[in-house]
Amino acid sequence: MTSKRLYQRELLFFLITGTVEGILTALTLVTGKMLRPDEIITGDLALRIGLAAGFPTVVVFFAAEYARQRQELLRMAHQLNLTRHKQLNDGKLGQQAWLESSVSAVISGLCSFGGAIVPLAIASVIPSAGGSAIVVTLACLGGLGAGIGYTTASCKICWGLALMLAGGLLAALGYFLHIV
Repeated sequence: MTSKRLYQRELLFFLITGTVEGILTALTLVTGKMLRPDEIITGDLALRIGLAAGFPTVVVFFAAEYARQRQELLRMAHQLNLTRHKQLNDGKLGQQAWLESSVSAVISGLCSFGGAIVPLAIASVIPSAGGSAIVVTLACLGGLGAGIGYTTASCKICWGLALMLAGGLLAALGYFLHIV
C-alpha cells in the first residue's frame, strides 16, 4: 500500500509508539512501588508488567492500523468509482494491509514489552534507584518524543516535552494509586 521508504517510516513510528506505551504503562502501574523505600522490584514483576503491557498493545495496534488501512482502501475504491468497494479490500491490497498491520502490531507489542521492562529492570538491579529509574525513563520518553516528531515531520522538541510531561503525570498518578 505504501512505498518502501514510507513503510519503513511507519514501522519506526510503531516501534517508537509501542515503546512509549510500554514505558507509560510501567510508570502508571509500578511507580508507587519504585519510590517506596521498603519495597523492591523483582525480575518476575518486571516480566509480568512487560507482558501486561505488550499483549494489549498488539491487539490495539493491529485493530487501529488494520482499520486505518481498510478505510484507506475504501476511500481509494470510492475515488476510482469502483462499483464494488470490496474489490480492493478482497484482493492483494487487502492482504497486504493485513500483513502490514500484523507486522506493525507485533513490532509495537514487542517494543511495549521492552519499554515496560527497561525502567523496572533498572529499579530491580539497584533497589534504591527507583527515583533514578524514573528520571532515566522520563529522559527516554523525551528522546522517543523527538522520534515521533521526526516520523510525523512535526516539532521534535514539542513531542519530547509532551511525552516527558505525560510520563511525569502518569508517574505521579502511579505513585498515588500504588497499583502494584
